Amino acid sequence: MAATIKDVAKIAKVSVSTVSRVINNESNVKPETFRLVQDAIKICNYVPNNFARGLKSSSSKTIGLLVSDISNSHFTVMAKRIETILRENDFNMIICSTDENKQQEMRYINHLMSQQIDGLILNTTGLNNEEIINISQHLPIVLIERRINEPGFHGDYVSSNNREGIRQLTSNLLALGHRKIGFINCEGTTSTGQERFKGFQDAMSEIGIGIDKCYPYHYSCNTFSIDNGFRACRTLMQMMERPTAIIAANNTLAIGTLQYLRLNHIQIPDEISLLSYGNIENSELFFVELGHATLNPVTIAEKAADFILSRIEGPSLNNRESIFEPTVLLKSSVKSIL
Repeated sequence: MAATIKDVAKIAKVSVSTVSRVINNESNVKPETFRLVQDAIKICNYVPNNFARGLKSSSSKTIGLLVSDISNSHFTVMAKRIETILRENDFNMIICSTDENKQQEMRYINHLMSQQIDGLILNTTGLNNEEIINISQHLPIVLIERRINEPGFHGDYVSSNNREGIRQLTSNLLALGHRKIGFINCEGTTSTGQERFKGFQDAMSEIGIGIDKCYPYHYSCNTFSIDNGFRACRTLMQMMERPTAIIAANNTLAIGTLQYLRLNHIQIPDEISLLSYGNIENSELFFVELGHATLNPVTIAEKAADFILSRIEGPSLNNRESIFEPTVLLKSSVKSIL
């Protein structure tokens, strides 16, 4: 038999009304209580009534977009294009930003479900996979940029080829004579960071350099952020033997890296070459234009919107994925040291 809200309350040792407040994303719930209820929902595989209401025959004509950091121009561009396409198809959009926070992600998902959304486009934290897999059985979901590499997920995935993009960036630096290459990344729980790290390993292994925990120029952050990019660059540039080039595994890390270099008057590319996986908005206005691998946020947005609309029409569609190949543009931020 399907679990009930009373089963959740019993496991969490709280009242039914408390469980209801968690499900409805009400603010008057202590964080530890919220966590207990979420754990209980996972244990008994409870599907809140919100999910069932999402199966009603009438449509709310609303789609949720949940991203990790809406301040990142990559997601801002993407959100604008998705919203335009949805509006042209008579759908509204609710956008939320998780700030890479596990609890915040689930609060927003519960809130969106309470609004009876017809579908969800999700850039997941990678920290609530079991819950999202459960939700995907009842709600059309399209994952963007970050996949769920676990069985049971029902939905679609749209991204760029993370592994190949970083491999190409690294190979270009190697061809210019660089060997001491700093790599600023966030492996963490997200597929993007893990795939990008593998791309770096691929390129370096081609010239016989193994990348493991002993490689001195690898800096793994806990999240993709400007502050972490700044700290990572500081660590690399304060080494006794500095790297000759740095690859930032996303544009926010690249911004933090640029901030540190500018603050410390370190010249690009004379003193350090720099590349980014993903462009910085308006980087063509910089004195040094940043070399990067293109991520095509507009293209990804268009495919994600197409996938969610077609999945709403056909919920039983098999899982689909669309992977776009990045293009490397070296620009003026790199130089040869041959």
